[in-house]
Amino acid sequence: MYPPLKKYEISMKVPEIKEDQSLIIRLDGIKMSARFKNDEEMFSFEFYDTMKNIIQDVWKYFPFVEIAYSFKDEISLLIDKEQIQHNKYQNRIEKILPIFSGYISSLFSQYLPKELKKSPCEAFSFDARLILLPTSELKRYFRSRQALAMRSFIDRFCSYRYPSTTKKDKKIIFEIEKEIKAKKEWEPLYSGYVGFFDNGKWQVKIADNFMKCWDKYEKTGVKYETKKSN
Repeated sequence: MYPPLKKYEISMKVPEIKEDQSLIIRLDGIKMSARFKNDEEMFSFEFYDTMKNIIQDVWKYFPFVEIAYSFKDEISLLIDKEQIQHNKYQNRIEKILPIFSGYISSLFSQYLPKELKKSPCEAFSFDARLILLPTSELKRYFRSRQALAMRSFIDRFCSYRYPSTTKKDKKIIFEIEKEIKAKKEWEPLYSGYVGFFDNGKWQVKIADNFMKCWDKYEKTGVKYETKKSN
């Protein structure tokens, strides 16, 4: 920026991240729920394949992502906080969020099958926010996001198949859960996808056993420098 005008530039920094804190960047698709639901009020399989492809490639652009979890049009990324603090980002929010939002939006627009686009050049956007929380709450955070994924799927399933069902109909809800879990092809729809490093390689799996992946992550304690060298 022209030096005399530099004083007008606004710069905001992430609050100092303490030793016992962790940083998550969460991205949400803008106006995608209404856009990509099918006749059964559920996101299409092609949509979930697109989200899976994003999780597979996110580490190529952001190698300091330690865990990635997506369901519906939401993505949560656990970040190696040291890289945000000391790398080119210098803790600056106005750099961190637009870069993540821009890359994820671009990847989605690129990977989405042309059959789902209204025009070949149709583009889509994700907003991004920072979540700074105690490291002791990380497992609870991801568990709660996956619980929300399952609950959202059941709500959509019920609204289409059983429009008169209420939360008090516990027997019906139990039968619905059995029906859902019996269909293996639906697993990505209610579990989402998880990306994590295992034996030095970035793995992307259906997150039906997400907590097992999380326990492995906690035990190995993989960091950016280790991943970079593999």
